[in-house]
Amino acid sequence: MTARRTNLRAFSLIELLLSVFILAIGIISVSALFPAGIAQQQQTTDDLLGTVVAEQALGLLRSRVSPEDFGTFEEFGIGTVLASSIQNGNSSYVFRPSAGDWSWIRPGVIRNDQPGTANVNEVGAIDIFSTLAQNAGNTTDEFCEFPSGIGTTYPNVRLFGAPYNSSRTTFAPPVIVTQRERWWPTVPEDAQAFAPPTYAWDCMFRRTGGKVQVAIFVFRVTGVGGAKKSYVSPSGNLPALDNAVTNGSSGPFPPVPYRRVLATTAPANSAAATTGPALGNQVPLGWQQPATLSLTAQTPFTTGLIKDGTAATAGAPGQGLTIDDFPAAAVPPVHQQWQLSGQWIVDNNGNVHRVAVGRRNRNDPIQVRLSAPIPRTQNAQVFDDYELRPATPGAADPAPQGVRTLHYVPAIIDANGTQLVPVYATVRDL
Repeated sequence: MTARRTNLRAFSLIELLLSVFILAIGIISVSALFPAGIAQQQQTTDDLLGTVVAEQALGLLRSRVSPEDFGTFEEFGIGTVLASSIQNGNSSYVFRPSAGDWSWIRPGVIRNDQPGTANVNEVGAIDIFSTLAQNAGNTTDEFCEFPSGIGTTYPNVRLFGAPYNSSRTTFAPPVIVTQRERWWPTVPEDAQAFAPPTYAWDCMFRRTGGKVQVAIFVFRVTGVGGAKKSYVSPSGNLPALDNAVTNGSSGPFPPVPYRRVLATTAPANSAAATTGPALGNQVPLGWQQPATLSLTAQTPFTTGLIKDGTAATAGAPGQGLTIDDFPAAAVPPVHQQWQLSGQWIVDNNGNVHRVAVGRRNRNDPIQVRLSAPIPRTQNAQVFDDYELRPATPGAADPAPQGVRTLHYVPAIIDANGTQLVPVYATVRDL
């Protein structure tokens, strides 16, 4: 009986290398999904927790201050917010809305730790009525909206921030919220060691129709590789992160929320379009409410799309965006960071906008798409506000319509790779 011999052929080196190459392609393809999955998971977490943080912030603010604590400019003898008394880049404050109301005002921010409060670190604390500056008569230890103060008439009180109810108190009431209280999760004031918080929040206030509203901005702070970092508001003579939030040579201001004023009738990128010194180019004219709506000349009010401002596009006039909004630099200018994807914006009418598709550099398409059309405002409900000034001194004040100012969290990136990531924004009655 003869045994059958079978010749078994092994894999060649070429076949083995080809198999390894195919396997490597598969592994690389699967690995590429992990960063996208992590980013999506973070976005989902932000969407869920952003509202939670905002509600906690609202509850904390309501426990510290009530609508009755706020007053009007009129009760301090201020009929208009005088431009001559506003300096340090805030000369855009000229007019107020209807009598008794005022547009968005950010609370003061305390620069330095105050004596006599050993258990509380006031650095970065928000001072809702700018009490420190108000009672001290200067702004040495505080950033505030009106660095030089406004008002010199009866009762001879100069305001440095939001007006307080003078019928309830002679002096500005001391209402502060510390930096640690604005972290989430909050950190005890006496804690010496703690993990960086997940989120931080800041706010601003306005009076409209006799009601006091608060806008809350939730954001997180990340470092290189997405590491969590603790956000600290400006202190001393330096801003918190990037010197781009300083108002020219006049010194730093609270970077959150950052404010941009709409363009005048001058070209959006010209010096004449700057309402306040060193605030950079103004928001494009496309945000201005059209007199009539048209299907052939659609605007951001009907589409939520802000387009190239260099020429008429799709039957509509240019809307102010240009390639020069983003210079050939790694960090987008702070005054243009409202255009970033995912940005949350609150306008002067109290509307909240979300940038669905934005721009980050000069190579991106020259357009910004919001998540929804811009809500129109009835002409009868539009009043002069103090972010607007006449074309020439002494001239009649212009009648604003639609969006006049944008407030947002600047996604500032410093030399250490730190950036602020906008998470959520909301406007609520106090």
